[in-house]
Amino acid sequence: MKTRVLGISGSPRMSSNTSILVEVALQSAEEVGAKTEFLELADLNIGACEHCSECSKLGRCKLDDDLNKIANTMKVADAIILGSPVHYASVSTPMKNLMDRTGRFLHLEGKIGAGIVVGRRSGTDLVLTHLQFYLFVKEMIIPGNVNWPVGFALNPGDIRADTEAIFMATQLGNRVATLASILVRNPVPWSHEPRPLDKKVRFGDEWK
Repeated sequence: MKTRVLGISGSPRMSSNTSILVEVALQSAEEVGAKTEFLELADLNIGACEHCSECSKLGRCKLDDDLNKIANTMKVADAIILGSPVHYASVSTPMKNLMDRTGRFLHLEGKIGAGIVVGRRSGTDLVLTHLQFYLFVKEMIIPGNVNWPVGFALNPGDIRADTEAIFMATQLGNRVATLASILVRNPVPWSHEPRPLDKKVRFGDEWK
């Protein structure tokens, strides 16, 4: 069975520089035998999280949009590559909505995860950290790369001229697919024990 690698572009624009770089990574994954799928959040409807916590009970989001469909696609993938542009030193709104609304109910532990960022000037390191922190708290495995998988562009298509970014994305796609294929053949048991929460320590003596 082929390794399944999912790429998600969080840009609010279709066929964006972020999308181009994610697709470069996916093409590299295909070259080492992976089956890939690509989603552009610009083509999907994902509203903001209402912080109702209903997803913890239902195992899905109660809101009627495209989020649950995306979550199901993420659930069956062996590896996920998240891409986001820099929006005021943070991830894009569509990507933030995806992260917020899958945070409580979607289990991705043991899968391979990676982030790709495109910016104009500064902020790429902050956004990459944001993406990787999401992957970290989802208990995913983040492969190393030769350098930061970030690129710089202003106008549509400019990212193709950033040869270093193209190289980084190519290397990242290769590593993601290769590592995922190893884990598919040799699955690792993953603990599902709930974490303890000491309410007194975290909230003080006034906790009731």
